[in-house]
Amino acid sequence: MNTMIGTKERERLQALDSYCILDTPPEKDFDDVAKLASDICGTPIAVVNLIGDRRQFFKAEVGLGVRETPFESSFCAKAILENDFLLVPDATKDHRFDCNPLVVGAPHLRFYAGALLKTSEGLPLGTVCVLDYEPRQLSELQQRTLRVLASQVMARLELRRLAASEVAARKLALEDNARYKAVLESAIDYAIVVSGRDGLITDWNEGAVRVLGWTAAEARGHDVSFFFTPEDREAGIPESEMRAAAVHGRSMDERWHLRKSGERFWANGELMPLVADDGSLQGYVKILRDQTEKRLAEEQRQLLLEEMAHRVKNSFAVVQAVATQSLRGIAPEVTTTFQERLIALGRAHDMLLQTSWQSTQLKALIDSVLLRDTFIERFQLQGPDVDVGPKAAMSLSLLLHELATNALKYGSLSVDDGRVDISWIIRGEEFELTWREVGGPPAFAPQRKGFGSRLIGLGVNGSRKVDLDYGDTGFFARFRASAASLTS
Repeated sequence: MNTMIGTKERERLQALDSYCILDTPPEKDFDDVAKLASDICGTPIAVVNLIGDRRQFFKAEVGLGVRETPFESSFCAKAILENDFLLVPDATKDHRFDCNPLVVGAPHLRFYAGALLKTSEGLPLGTVCVLDYEPRQLSELQQRTLRVLASQVMARLELRRLAASEVAARKLALEDNARYKAVLESAIDYAIVVSGRDGLITDWNEGAVRVLGWTAAEARGHDVSFFFTPEDREAGIPESEMRAAAVHGRSMDERWHLRKSGERFWANGELMPLVADDGSLQGYVKILRDQTEKRLAEEQRQLLLEEMAHRVKNSFAVVQAVATQSLRGIAPEVTTTFQERLIALGRAHDMLLQTSWQSTQLKALIDSVLLRDTFIERFQLQGPDVDVGPKAAMSLSLLLHELATNALKYGSLSVDDGRVDISWIIRGEEFELTWREVGGPPAFAPQRKGFGSRLIGLGVNGSRKVDLDYGDTGFFARFRASAASLTS
């Protein structure tokens, strides 16, 4: 290896190690970045990715479900060789990736865009990237947004390193108090509060003055609970945080706090213990960041979602009323079937609303569509926790409703002792759901292919991977689809 390249790589790996980020558990701040990147770029996959020594680690991800993938097939390993941004509209037409196993084989990736995570010294650590299964482009706004998100990730990493530096500085305060103060005062956007083992404040940086309002002189000597809300003080939250930090090495939360003016503000906080070389507890350092605007924006978004849900429900009611009027003279069972399908869609809509139209749990969706709280003894469910996106949830709702309706009319649910066994599993990159009717009459294939039969034939999300068996012991169906399609 070229000596210059080898030296640069060692410097890069040393810089990455200094952030103590590899192999750490998921954190909301980084997860939010990945979700925002996916939403803004409209891609099924988004990753906050760090490139270590012949490995890549996903600090946050959307659409993959894993924390690491092989280094040899990494797009991001090539992205860190770029100055700032790597855009691959169609990997099959790019000589750097057209033989990549993730392109020529499953999951058949086509599109990649990554904004570099760089230290202030210009050393690349990884990327904030988005991927898709289809060729595409990004607008200038989307590209700028990825760069901004990469900057936010680096700011968070710098805060992490800064916090570690401040803890170290606290230990060395008697030897190098001036240096400690300089580090403490440099984080003006963060309130950093240092306390002793008794919870009494000993240090209060300029960021704390800006965020909380009290001067350092006013704050010193007070218990750290004094900027907590009365209800949190009464519930013993400050003491609980200190106990958790002492036991687990860290306590993180999001809650309301008080400014000197009496105004409440929403903050995310992290409390860490200060430990001496001999392992004894010396005190605590708490880092707060004002997130009020973000909280209010989220509340506004939730309000808009609820208003949209209300309007959608009204639309369902209008469609149902118009359909009832339009279908007069048609056989009543046709009208009833149509209305029941609308109701199934409405239940899926309600489930998704609870998670801001992000995803819902498959089991909860099945429970809702099949009304298992009413007919719990008639259905047996077995399968892992699986998140289902909006499109897949709507598809599954109609499919399950159609199967249940047929079972009630002609299958195992048409007799008192019959039941339905529903199971699902993810095998590698494929999702499989089975529907088995037990204790009912023999099953017969329909003589006429109506809408319901065509709906069942479409399978999950239109995959058309469907196996149907009309046997003497009852109806059986197997539906398969790509696991990635469940998040759509």
